[in-house]
Amino acid sequence: MWDDARRFEFANDLTDPATLIAVSGTTNQSKGDSSPDQWMPPDRDAWCPYVADWVAVKSRWNLSVTAAEKSALVTILN
Repeated sequence: MWDDARRFEFANDLTDPATLIAVSGTTNQSKGDSSPDQWMPPDRDAWCPYVADWVAVKSRWNLSVTAAEKSALVTILN
């Protein structure tokens, strides 16, 4: 479990430009807090970069992945 300081660091991490990507309000609302097994960008050309960025953030912050999430990530990156 993260303390308040760690959550603040994560929520405000702008050290990597891939951490925060501007999208339309509609796209942002459709994504919500969904992981790649639940939602992918509407533009298929964005899938690989989106997933690569997702993996980079998970790795940088030492975050876990669910089995369904891992399956989707592997499938898309293959």
